[in-house]
Amino acid sequence: MKRLWQGLDSIYLRVTAVLLVGLLSAQWISEQLYQEERERLLSHLIAGPLVQRLATVAEKLDRTPPAERAELLRVLTSPRITFMLTSQPVPGSTVGALGKLQARLHRELGLQRQVAVAGGPDETPAGIPIVTRISFVLKDGQVVLAAHRYPEDEGVVPSRHLPLLTGYFIGIAILALAAMRWAVQPLRRLARAADALGRNLSGPPLPETGPKEVRQAAHAFNTMQNRLASYLEDRLRILAAVSHDLKTPITRLKLRAEMMDNPAQREKFLRDLEDMETMIAATLDFLRGEARKEASVQLDVNALLSTLRDDLEALGEKVEILGEALHPLRARPQALKRCLANLLENAVRYGGAARIRVSDSPVELVLHVDDQGPGIAEDRLEQMFEPFRRGEASRNRATGGVGLGLAIARNLARAHGGEVTLTNRPEGGLRATVNLPRGVD
Repeated sequence: MKRLWQGLDSIYLRVTAVLLVGLLSAQWISEQLYQEERERLLSHLIAGPLVQRLATVAEKLDRTPPAERAELLRVLTSPRITFMLTSQPVPGSTVGALGKLQARLHRELGLQRQVAVAGGPDETPAGIPIVTRISFVLKDGQVVLAAHRYPEDEGVVPSRHLPLLTGYFIGIAILALAAMRWAVQPLRRLARAADALGRNLSGPPLPETGPKEVRQAAHAFNTMQNRLASYLEDRLRILAAVSHDLKTPITRLKLRAEMMDNPAQREKFLRDLEDMETMIAATLDFLRGEARKEASVQLDVNALLSTLRDDLEALGEKVEILGEALHPLRARPQALKRCLANLLENAVRYGGAARIRVSDSPVELVLHVDDQGPGIAEDRLEQMFEPFRRGEASRNRATGGVGLGLAIARNLARAHGGEVTLTNRPEGGLRATVNLPRGVD
């Protein structure tokens, strides 16, 4: 049962299962009560006239001479009840409907008269024997046997109402399923909005409609989204202001450095100032990439890859493309271009060349960017996505950038609902894999 409940991993399935089990239980209890009441009613309807008739027959037989009793019983016999004289009474019953009938006959026919009731092997669906055998003893000790046959009337068969109950259950089940689907729809909408929040803080707010609890949840979500967007905008605004304020002293330092008499010191000083400007610009690009408001379009990934290859080959780098995307991908053009450009630039910078393998399917588009470099230690692969983490230990700009390329690439891929991972190839070199799901706005 626990495993079954764990398998129902959604509110919709769990509440639906509870409703259906409750409905089945109610149906079963109703059926049991119906059968019990029906048995009581049928027993009463049958026992009443039967007791009266047997009491009348017993009185007549007591007043009839023994020689004439057989003839009288033949006259009293009908298709429903048969009378005969016998030497031994039937074994009596003290339980169930037969026991109740025997007690009632005993009272009606007289406490001094011996009465026994027995049932046949076949019973009706209500539990009443089809043939009920009743023996009673006359005042002179003569034993009379009455065989009462239950009426074979389809109108009193309890099972005839089962199709109606089945239809009733199916109708209620369909209504319950539809109602639960309607009830959990706001939760599904909230889940989709929460999933999209990580990709786009500027998405449309949730409609604050529906029941009170749903309206409260939607309002709380919209408030959270607005606060996050406001916080990110404030952070970018502050950093942009700091960057702008830093440009003025950096420019003054450059002017002063130009007046230095020592050429070697002047060159080092100017290089450090350029590094500062580069780091500030890269940091701002990294932060802007998280909140860039760019519309998604159906993008020709093959054309984008060809453009990136041509740009790098114009700089003397070697880039190879294997495979192609089967269909356009819904994406943000500039964001995806920046993501792939960072990976390709890393490949040609550290590995000397880049090879892109394209694998497409209806579910996702996968891009493998391979290089021919030395690779990275396994325990450092995930660390390479940390801001300002570089693949080589030196701080030389000729052998590496600021250390934000992979961090920016992963953030941009995640903004598309995808991911960027790094692995070492068995044949040597590093592989950056970009997984981009289709159908994500």
